[in-house]
Amino acid sequence: MLQSTFYQQSLLEVDPDEIYLAKNSFERGLRDLVPRLVALDDFREFHPDPLGAPSCCPLVLTAMLLLQFRFDLSDRELIERCQRDLGFRYALALEAGTAPPKVSSLRRFRGWVREEKGADWLFQLSLRLAKKDGLIPDSDQQVFDSTNTDCRGAVIDTFNLVATGIGQGVRKVARCIGCKPTDLAEKWGLSRYLARSVKGGAGIDWSNEAARNALLTSEIRDADRLPGLVQGLGIKLPEEIGEALDLLAKVARQDVEELPDGTFRIVQGTAPGRTVSISDPEAGHGRKSSSKAITGFKTHVGGTIKSQFVTGILMTSAGTHDAKPTLPLIEQAAAVDLKPKEGLGDCAYGTGENRRACREAGVEIRTKLPSPNHTTSFTKRDFEINLEKMEVTCPNGVTATHHTDVKDPSGSDERVQKFVFPAKTCQDCVLREKCSARTAKGRGREVVLNRYEPEIQESQRYNATPESKVTLKTRSAVERLLSHLVRMGMRHARFFGMHMVQFQAYLTAAAYNLQRYMTLTAT
Repeated sequence: MLQSTFYQQSLLEVDPDEIYLAKNSFERGLRDLVPRLVALDDFREFHPDPLGAPSCCPLVLTAMLLLQFRFDLSDRELIERCQRDLGFRYALALEAGTAPPKVSSLRRFRGWVREEKGADWLFQLSLRLAKKDGLIPDSDQQVFDSTNTDCRGAVIDTFNLVATGIGQGVRKVARCIGCKPTDLAEKWGLSRYLARSVKGGAGIDWSNEAARNALLTSEIRDADRLPGLVQGLGIKLPEEIGEALDLLAKVARQDVEELPDGTFRIVQGTAPGRTVSISDPEAGHGRKSSSKAITGFKTHVGGTIKSQFVTGILMTSAGTHDAKPTLPLIEQAAAVDLKPKEGLGDCAYGTGENRRACREAGVEIRTKLPSPNHTTSFTKRDFEINLEKMEVTCPNGVTATHHTDVKDPSGSDERVQKFVFPAKTCQDCVLREKCSARTAKGRGREVVLNRYEPEIQESQRYNATPESKVTLKTRSAVERLLSHLVRMGMRHARFFGMHMVQFQAYLTAAAYNLQRYMTLTAT
């Protein structure tokens, strides 16, 4: 039988006015919102701890989860706050002398919610509650943007990355066959890989390239022979061993090149999809902009402009283009009947592919046009393109109708149209020197269309309207959403693995949405 302690009034409870809890404070509002958010019936399948730990009220545990992600607390910090913080005790309706649930109960409940209810359960409930109470009247127009989330795993250099991968493989095999990792490593001649840092015990001159290459080569050769050693055991091992060996094979080759003499050296640059951590292999390198690098994951957010609710949040690898998750964010909003009709974003969201995909889903994407390259020549944007008549008019008023189908320069299998102006016409033009390098060299100007040309042309027409100037200015509202989420802990992952960081993102967004609800309804 489930225990319920919420709202059983007692003289021993905390008085929020005596401890000066603000009307819009999260602790004060949470006590009223949790019973509206969830009910005991939602937890009928949540069974007591089989080890015989005291039963905990699931409503209290739900409130604790939301408090944890609202204030970015670790499990133990949360329990400590629930023991001594009167605001937290008021939010949980704990009487004097009543202890909060223990860390083990919280973790078991959190895992149960993710597995049985779904990672986005509380996030969706927070939006449904706000929508039901009429706090999201502006869902037709929403904004999108992204920020970085650093991974929890240790980010290490290539030498230690390969060494850690070997050490992890040895430890997992030893655990499976029931022996000590040190004994197995000694038998296989891999003892140095159980140390904290292989570089610390290498004893080489790090300014000597040949010495560095020799160490790297020995590591790679040890990584190459580990699968054979495992296979030589002659027993069937669990799938996790194969996954560890696959990861080792990847990190052993991602940063290196083989020299003619059979040795290896580290190459310059970063390989696409590079693994940066053995303990968190889904983390990677990416860029938020040309000047801002990311190591870990990228957090993509969609939200309303005036009401400032998060309607979608998605974790991806750090190298994912900003525009790619736009549709999944729209689908998250649609799942709670908050699908937008118009989406605003920066120039990264204005790709033709993203505009077409969103339009097919019923959403128009509005962005500023990217700035033209720093050139004195005319760009394609200076030409008037009429797709109905299939003609292109240059800045001097000359129209070209002749075109041929050519291979798409972007690399797709589609064919696109290339318009070519007559060479004589271009050479007689007064703008010849300014037009392009081709015309300056005596040839005719070429204009190659994009396979998403209809979407690009429509965007240019929209951006030329007075309405666009007003609308696109509101895009900056997403920065406020991101800053709140960052302050609540989304800059750093608290779990390993992208699916767990996605769970963190949902809970953080749920806590933020409830805080926003309290702010809008406080009297």
